[in-house]
Amino acid sequence: MKKNVITLAAAAAVVAAPMMVSAADESSTKANFFGYSQITAAVGKGKEGNTADSLRFGADSIRLGYQITHGKVWGKLQADFNKTDKGDRIGIPEIIQDAVVGYKFNDAAKISAGIFKTPVGMDFGNASKQLDITKRGLESYLVLNRAAGLMVSGRKLGGFGYDVGVFNPAQRSGAVDFGEAGDGTAYAGRVMYDMNEDLHIEASYGVSTQDSGSAAEDYTVFDLAGYYKMGAMTFKAEYIFGSNVKGKKDYDESVWYVHGGYAVNKMNEIVLRHYAADSETASGNSTSLGNTYLGWNIFLAKKQKDARIQLNYVFASGDTDSFTGIVESIGYTDNVLLAQFQVGF
Repeated sequence: MKKNVITLAAAAAVVAAPMMVSAADESSTKANFFGYSQITAAVGKGKEGNTADSLRFGADSIRLGYQITHGKVWGKLQADFNKTDKGDRIGIPEIIQDAVVGYKFNDAAKISAGIFKTPVGMDFGNASKQLDITKRGLESYLVLNRAAGLMVSGRKLGGFGYDVGVFNPAQRSGAVDFGEAGDGTAYAGRVMYDMNEDLHIEASYGVSTQDSGSAAEDYTVFDLAGYYKMGAMTFKAEYIFGSNVKGKKDYDESVWYVHGGYAVNKMNEIVLRHYAADSETASGNSTSLGNTYLGWNIFLAKKQKDARIQLNYVFASGDTDSFTGIVESIGYTDNVLLAQFQVGF
């Protein structure tokens, strides 16, 4: 009953929004198209036992989309053409990354409805074209990922901001493989503080519940993160803890990373990032995995992320031959050299 009340209240807010204001003037309509391609290369095993370790090519994100506003009404559609073979786990094909509409009352209250990123995870909240390294990090497998739902957000509240949302079960998450829309539900919330563009701190929490007839556990996740910029240097850190991974009681997993970047000039940036992951099963079996990225970002356009080359060497450490955590799916258990060439608009 509680779930139904929350969902109904959020839906009523979305429906009521257009009734509270007059129609948008045509002159207030703005449309922005965007897209980018990320072509990759790798040398080295990357995974324990991988024999295909010579030079190989591939692609990460192949995106195309648009954003449009009609006064205070807005919408966004984004597709990733590198995910056309991915399974449909949430009722919407994974080629659709974002299909969201909304209404912005003011800075303190903006409503989003559709499929979009749930508000858990700082680095996950960045678009893939904005990442400091070539790949999503280990922590991204523990977030709730994208889901279909409703969210209310606020920013510029004396430096503070918030997001609160209710969603269908978060089955695009690497930590969730359960829940049916209309029975199971996901909830997520985030609070943050920003000081100009130099300091950002955020904390978030999320839950994806089991169906009512299941005896398995709900998945819960907590994330704490922040960054600080000082001149040419950037520092970042994030910690995430997931409990009852894939609904298994006392199967817990955590990841933290620290990051440092230095802009040598407008064209070159050097980055260093270290990930540490820990996994513990209900039986008490504990394993750990480390991935350390040494990187060089080369910017080739006035808008840096419109054209760039990223070079990373990844050092694997820890229990590389016995790590049991789910984040291994997105991480590396052997050393590898990665390159990515990104061009977009």
